[in-house]
Amino acid sequence: MQDSGHNSDWHGERVERVKANGKRVFSTSFKTWLVAQANRPGVSVAALAMRHEINANQLRRWMRLEHLAQPERAPAVLPVVLAPQPCESQAAETPQPARPAIEIEFADAVVRVHASADPAQLRMVLQALRA
Repeated sequence: MQDSGHNSDWHGERVERVKANGKRVFSTSFKTWLVAQANRPGVSVAALAMRHEINANQLRRWMRLEHLAQPERAPAVLPVVLAPQPCESQAAETPQPARPAIEIEFADAVVRVHASADPAQLRMVLQALRA
């Protein structure tokens, strides 16, 4: 059998009760723990589900539920330095230098955002980096 990508086992109540039709009602703490295990990098969701006697489709459904998802980390606060704006008379006399790019350091990547960047494309790039 394929390795599921994790080593820990659940130590607690898995099933709260069994309905009259034989369906199991799993505890919320077990479902939350299993979703956290499934969201770890390199984990095979199918193998994890099989190991814990859960249908893989059921586990994937739990992964989509908001109340079982891991809370998102708060965004890091970055220092911001604002350059003083020249008054209009000075701006007419001296040529404007190109606006500097915004640099966002994220993990091992640096994203440089220029003034002419399309906000929709920037949003897509930042969402992809968060995933």
